[in-house]
Amino acid sequence: METQEGYAIVLSTTNEEECRQNIINALLQAKLAACIQVMPITSYYQWQGEVNQDQESLLIIKILHRHYAEVEKVILEHHSYQVPQIIMLPIETGFPEYLQWIQSSSHS
Repeated sequence: METQEGYAIVLSTTNEEECRQNIINALLQAKLAACIQVMPITSYYQWQGEVNQDQESLLIIKILHRHYAEVEKVILEHHSYQVPQIIMLPIETGFPEYLQWIQSSSHS
């Protein structure tokens, strides 16, 4: 079993359903993600000198830490934003059986 430092969550957002579904399908088919949860959110942000507000989907992507570069590449290939949010948060600890499931659901 991989050490717990070997697991991570990637967060990304999009406001386009097709973009969201393409990212999800690509990551799951390539076995780069074990699970992707989607939550509706309202984002408030600065962009090009203006304050903006958008209805978006937050993708919570469970991965093996070593797959981050591949995950980032897939998201960028399918994303419509000029500067998409792609943030990795290491998982410090978790339920061992769940972490093992992430391991077994991902490619080697």
